[in-house]
Formats: sequence, C-alpha cells, structure tokens
Amino acid sequence: MVNVPIEQSQSVADVIQRSVLSLQEDVTAYVEAVLADRLKELTELRQELDSSNRFNDYFRKLDMDSAREREELRAQVRALKDAVLTQDRRVVCLIDGDGYIFSRSLITQGQEGGRLAAAKLSESIRDFIRSDGTQIYVYVFIHKQGLTNILRRCGLEAVARHLEEFMIGFNQSTERFIFVDVGSGKEAVDSKIRAYLEDEAKITQTTKIIFGGCHDNGYTNTLRSLITAGHGNKLVLLEGYKTMAAGYGILPVQSLAIPELFEPEKLEDQAVYHRAISPNVPLSTPAVPPGLGIETPTATSPILTSIPANTGPVSYRTALQTAGAGSRTQTWRGPPSPPRTRRIDPSKALSKQTPPPCNIFYLTNGQCKFKDSCAFAHDYLLTADQLDEVREFAKKSPCATMIRGDMCTYGEQCCYGHKCPMLGKCFFFKMGTCKFTAAGMHSE
Repeated sequence: MVNVPIEQSQSVADVIQRSVLSLQEDVTAYVEAVLADRLKELTELRQELDSSNRFNDYFRKLDMDSAREREELRAQVRALKDAVLTQDRRVVCLIDGDGYIFSRSLITQGQEGGRLAAAKLSESIRDFIRSDGTQIYVYVFIHKQGLTNILRRCGLEAVARHLEEFMIGFNQSTERFIFVDVGSGKEAVDSKIRAYLEDEAKITQTTKIIFGGCHDNGYTNTLRSLITAGHGNKLVLLEGYKTMAAGYGILPVQSLAIPELFEPEKLEDQAVYHRAISPNVPLSTPAVPPGLGIETPTATSPILTSIPANTGPVSYRTALQTAGAGSRTQTWRGPPSPPRTRRIDPSKALSKQTPPPCNIFYLTNGQCKFKDSCAFAHDYLLTADQLDEVREFAKKSPCATMIRGDMCTYGEQCCYGHKCPMLGKCFFFKMGTCKFTAAGMHSE
C-alpha cells in the first residue's frame, strides 16, 4: 500500500469539488435557459390565445348582429308583402263564353241585361271571397258570330239579336269587366283562357282564379298542372251547365254556383226540343249537318220517323232514329226510300262495295238530296255493325261548319268529324295536306 501525502489528497478533493460546482453551474444555466425559452413560448401562446379569443368575441358579436339585422329585414319584407297584398289583392274570373252562355232572359234585355249580369256576377264573387277590399277582374271570351248563328239555329232569334247590346252593357258596367269577341276557331278562346290561367296563377296579388270553362274537359290538364305546381288553393270552379264535363268532379278545388246566371243546358240539346214542342210552328225536315244542301220534302212524302210532342230535350241522333209514342205526335217526312234488298259483299270493305253505301242516306235516315241519281247506293241491307262502320267512315271527313270556323250545333252527334282521327300523329297534317284544316282539329 502506497501512502499518499495528506497535502496531495487535499488537492485532489479540491479539484473534484470545483469540477462538481462547475458542472452544477452549467446544468443550472442550461435549465434556466430552457425554462426561459419555454416561458417565452408560453407567454407568446397566451398572447395568441388572447388575440384569438378577441377575434372569436368579435366574430361572435358580428354574427349576432348579422342575425338580428337579417331578422329585422325579414320582418320588413313580410310587412311590405302584407302591405302589397292588402293594397293590390285581386280575384280573376275567366269565362269561356262559347260554353257558358248567359241566361237568355238577361241577354234579351240588351244593355240593361248585361249590367244586371255583371252585377250578379260581382255580388256572388264578393259573397264567396268575403272581402270588400279585393279588386275583381272578369274576362269573358267568345266567338260572337258563331254563338249568334247557334242561337238562331236553335230558334232563339230574339236572344241572338240582343247579344251585342248585352255585351256592351256588360263591358260598361265596370272598368274591370271585359267581354271580348276573339273571332272564329275554338282554339281562339281556349288559348286565351289557358294563357290567363297560367299567368294569373304565378302573380302573387291574384288570390283566387274563378274558372268558367267546366263544359270542356280540354282544360283539365292545364288545371291539373297548376294544382301540381302548388296553385290549387287559388282555383275555384264556376258552375255553368247542370253537369260538368268529365274530369272536373275529382279535382281538389272549390266550386262556385251562381243560380240563373247561365243557361243550364247545352244549346245543341235544345235545338230539336224547340221545334218538337212548339204547337204553332210546323215541323220541317230533320236537322242535317250544315253544308249538305238537303231539299225540303213535300207533305206527301212517306213518314220516316216521329217524336213525341211533349218530351224534353232530344238529341240530334235521337230525333233522327227514334220513333216516339203518345197521343200527340209530330212527324218528320223524307223522300221515298227504295226497297232495301241489296246485300253487302262480305269479301270487300263497305267503302269498296260497287257502289259503296251512301253515308248521308244511312246516317240521316234517308235525307240524301240526290235521291235516285246519287252515285252511291241507298238499297243495301245494313246490320247494326255495318251502320257503325259507315258512321266511323263518315267521321274521317271534316265537318264543313267547323272548317268554316263556326261552332257545330250538333256537337258529338254530328255525323262528320270535328277532329282528325290521327290527331297530332297525322302524317298529312305535318305535310300540310290534311283535310282537317280548322284550328284545333289535331289537338288532343
């Protein structure tokens, strides 16, 4: 064992102690530096957080202010809308005058009757909507000449004579009631009614649209489209005839009836009736679709058919085909009919027979003006099915009255066609050569 001097041992201890102290100082300085850096970072983070909180508070306040301003603007818009609706609220009444014919008792009063009709219509609409501040607009569209012709054919000469004066009185009753003659062609009225329906449904101020066209189911598709678009609450069906056309009864809309304002029955159903029940008017040749030029038969012509004198309205087809019974009857006489002995060749279509059967003779119960000189046959024995075939074939020829742009008084009972059998699919229509040339003859 080596003995180290005490002085030397003391020197080593001092060195170690100094080294430890130096190391401690270095560690302390490093820790203090790290803590200082972390403290600085923490301070910066706190400053950023404070700044972020201030931004959050600012944006939160800005959002609250914006929400309050939006609500105030919405309230102002609602107030403006309510003011506009209250000030300019209106009800529009659209009437197809070709189908909704005003009562003959009103029309025969001329201008005074027009004013009475307008007053009755206005009063009934106001009672229905229960609002005094609402403006009422009424548009009546007709083909005046066509309606005048129909009235005369139905024996309503006095009504036809006063129609124009009635229109004047209606127009002068108030500045918002308009009775318009749109000219010939069924579509002339239909197109205006549809355009007004679609336009008024989109106008906010229009709260109700009173529709007077339920005699014609051609309008139902337009009404269904408006209901689907959310305008059903605006629509009101104005009743005209006692029975609406098919399709209106199932529509989920309100209806309005105004008693004694319109004729309750179609004029085409009354034409024969007026001739049949009048005791002072001699009955003439059966009504035949215009344009056929039927000659008036003599009193010695054999009886073809008869109808009761005390029956109700009789249709065109019934008057020609049905023999009536009863103590008082008036008869229709026609030219002598040849014996019907010829039989149809079953190997050929009716139109290919030699000669073909005369459509006019068989569909008007013998009323062919050419008689024995007719190029077509009057002596075929036709079954019910063959008569239906003749009737279907005749429908392929257009009605002369409709072609002229007038309204046919016989309606669906007319033996000629009011529509092209091919409608919009007609090849000849696309080529411009179809015989059905009047407006609307190819529409669905």
